[in-house]
This record gives sequence, C-alpha cells and structure tokens, in this order.
Amino acid sequence: PCITQTQVHEPAGMTFAAGLRAILRQDPDIIMLGEVRDHETAETAVRAALTGHLVLTTLHTNDATSAIPRLKDIGPDPGLISDALLGIVAQRLARKICAHCAEPYTPTERDLNVLGLDMKQANPTAWRRGKGCGRCFNSGYLGREALIEMLNIDTTVRQIIYEGSMTDLHRYLSESGFQSFQMAAIEKVTTGRTTVDEVLRVLPHSALYRKRSPIVPNPIVPNPIAPKPPDATLRPIVTNGFKEKTALN
Repeated sequence: PCITQTQVHEPAGMTFAAGLRAILRQDPDIIMLGEVRDHETAETAVRAALTGHLVLTTLHTNDATSAIPRLKDIGPDPGLISDALLGIVAQRLARKICAHCAEPYTPTERDLNVLGLDMKQANPTAWRRGKGCGRCFNSGYLGREALIEMLNIDTTVRQIIYEGSMTDLHRYLSESGFQSFQMAAIEKVTTGRTTVDEVLRVLPHSALYRKRSPIVPNPIVPNPIAPKPPDATLRPIVTNGFKEKTALN
C-alpha cells in the first residue's frame, strides 16, 4: 500500500526520464530511481530533490567520492548537484571467514602494507583465516559482509562540489576522518571477519592506494630576511598610506 512501481520499458517510450516525470505529477513523498544513466534523468532527479522530494538512486562508480565527478559528467549544473545531494553510500560485499574452520593468522609485511598499518596498530592476535572445511566447501569463507563507505555532504563538501576539484575533496576528507573503504577494510580484517586477500579482490585499487596529500591550512612562507639598518641617506615618506624609502638628492 502507498507504493507504486513502474517498470522501465524503453522500446515503448517508458524510459527512466519519462517515468520520473510521470511520477512527479503524482506528488510523491519518496522516489526510488533504479539508475541515473543520462543527462535528462540526472537533471530531472536533481530538480525533483530540490523541490522537496527525497530521491534515492544508483550510479556505477568505484567508490562514494567518484559519484560526484560522474554526476558532473552526466550533465547537471554543479550548483544544483551541491544543493541536492544529502549523502552518498558505496558498498562491496566481502566473503566472511568461515566460523567453523577459522584459525589464528599472523599478518605478513605485505598484509600490513596493503592496509597501511604497523604491527602495533594491526591487533595481530585477532586476525583469522579459514583453513577450509566441508561446510564452506574448503574455501575458507562462509557468508558475506558489507564493506561500506559513506560520504556525508556537509557545507564544505558542497562548496568543493560547486567550485573545487577532486584533489580538494580528498584532502578535506582525509583530514576530517572520512570512513572510507580502506577504514572499513581495516576494521573487518583486524577483527578477524575477513582477509586481506578478500579485501584486495573486492575493493577497487584506488580505494586502498590513493595518494593522500596532507592539508596545509596556511601557505608556507619563507622566513623573512632580517632588515638592514636604515641608511642615513634615506628618509621615510608616505604615499597612498604605504611607507616607502626614497633616496635624498
């Protein structure tokens, strides 16, 4: 009850964009759009969000932050995107270590390098791996668990979407404690729920190896050279409110 679903059928003219326009005429409270794949659909979805509707949709990208340039490439004005977005969630399903054959595992240097940890940070006593059994068909894994990356669109992120670059966004997120795929992977591996090999299998390369540049809040200015003692042949004069030194003739 109170839910209406419309099947997309492009040969009959019922595209995502056409269906979305028809839905908006019915004054919905929440709109779930299967996928944004073209300019018309993206533009209509953004404008629907700006007129008081909660719009949920999907995009094909590697991670949460990549949804922003993807939306820009599709076509809506960056100002509209920054106003319309509330949040972006990305997820990958990782296989869980089989609880029936899990055994302690000591992380290698390669494991630590993948996650960007040292041995003290890694909580090595909690690491596990499955040796394989009949219940998991000798795979060492049984079941799946989500690795989730969530980007909250705050005031700073809105400003970056409007007039900044992806480099600016990554710098800001690395400074603000953004819960990235890498953070999710660290949490799952160091609590014995999945393995580094599984993380490498399901996560995009950029999620684990993206370069993170530190934010420099103020530009670095070289130490000023100590001024020389005033020359007796010079006297200060004021021009347009600024002191200058002019040689006496």
